[in-house]
Amino acid sequence: MTSVTPGLRRYAGPQEVVDMGGLSRRRCVAAALLPALPLRLLAQGTDAGGEPTLQRLLQARLAEQGVALAAGRLSGAGTEIAAAAAQGAVPDADSLFEIGSITKTFTALLLADAVVRGELRLEDAVEAALPGGLKLRDVQGQPLRWLDLATHRSGLPRLASNMLPSRSDDPYADYDWASLKLFIQGWQAQVPRDSRYEYSNLGFGLLGHALALREHTDYATLLTRRVLKPLGLSGAVGFDGELPRPVLQGHAANGQPVSAWHFQSATAGAGALRGSVRGLLRYADAALGGFEHPLREAFALCLQRHAASDKPINPVGLAWLLAPLDGRTVFNHDGGTAGFSSSLWLDPARRRATVVLSNAQVGVNDLALHLLDSRVPLRDFAATRQAAVTLSAEQLAPLAGVYALNAQFKLTLRADGQRLFARATGQGEFELFAKTPRRFFARVTPLEIAFDGEQGVPAALTLHQGGSRLKFVRED
Repeated sequence: MTSVTPGLRRYAGPQEVVDMGGLSRRRCVAAALLPALPLRLLAQGTDAGGEPTLQRLLQARLAEQGVALAAGRLSGAGTEIAAAAAQGAVPDADSLFEIGSITKTFTALLLADAVVRGELRLEDAVEAALPGGLKLRDVQGQPLRWLDLATHRSGLPRLASNMLPSRSDDPYADYDWASLKLFIQGWQAQVPRDSRYEYSNLGFGLLGHALALREHTDYATLLTRRVLKPLGLSGAVGFDGELPRPVLQGHAANGQPVSAWHFQSATAGAGALRGSVRGLLRYADAALGGFEHPLREAFALCLQRHAASDKPINPVGLAWLLAPLDGRTVFNHDGGTAGFSSSLWLDPARRRATVVLSNAQVGVNDLALHLLDSRVPLRDFAATRQAAVTLSAEQLAPLAGVYALNAQFKLTLRADGQRLFARATGQGEFELFAKTPRRFFARVTPLEIAFDGEQGVPAALTLHQGGSRLKFVRED
């Protein structure tokens, strides 16, 4: 689940990084369907402002990457929704996608609602909600607070060290409360709370489950009761197995089908939700105050600046990341699972919102941002079309192996004669193409991999994507 948000300056392009944690159910959702939003049907060509229609933008993106896309834009002119497919059936406004880490904004809203109700304060200790006297403390012995979890400043790691899935293609499915409790009991904090930003799927899973424990229920039941039903989202945003339509088949970046991801209550708050474009536009409309609902104050609390992130230009609200754009502040959260990618943007000053959903693990953040403000350029795919050189099997063989970013996320490289393939944890395999004997690029998405050394077996590699550099150390 991707939740890496761009560092925007004036019309600067987004920074997009492969989701290293992955992220990239339960209970019944009422059968009532989402109230329909006004839908302006789009023709081929350009819209009234001379910009390409959503449909044409989606088709252009699918010519570069992806399997199917659905997108929507909310503005004063109404709601526009479009979809396109490079293969398979074309989605529609109500097609369901895994939305990954966009779930975190719902979890944050659930927290903010508890604050507005007077049930807790953001500065309260989370451990007060945990059973059996379970302690959750930082390196100085201070209790972690709800605010620390909601702003990724708790010091908790991205993933729990005891997360050892029985199926690597469905990594969250068997991680339950017993496993999470065991992790907390043995966790040794390394930093003081609120001392640094470290994106944590573990932290948001714990946040959602701890809120549910306070109410003696599970995350799905609590979120449905306090957020989904009050916002009229039942049937359009919800949990696996509880929605009126099946979720689309997900795909790796290379278009190969991959397994759906499943969650238990202990991790659901980090990425369990499924949703449609129509549903997420209604959610965005609620955040912008477009209709009456009981969560207005909670949304306002979520969209305040609460802390710093790892990029000075992008402070963090409750889950949401803030970015400056042409003198105003916009809000974003992305999502990613093994087979889906998503991006949601809010522009309160202009009362606009956009969402893009993909049933393949490909970047869509730049497309959603371009829909929000067409002056922000789309990603340049020229790097994926660059010429490749042919290397011998003898040159490629030493590069094959397993390279680890951390204990939970690894890249496995496989040499097959004069071809080299890469596969990240929980993701599909894709081919790498040589620029030089030690630098390779992908054609499924703009990224490059550079190996250490000039010859022989490399000790490490560096992944370059969207302006970020991530170093992986060879394990074998």
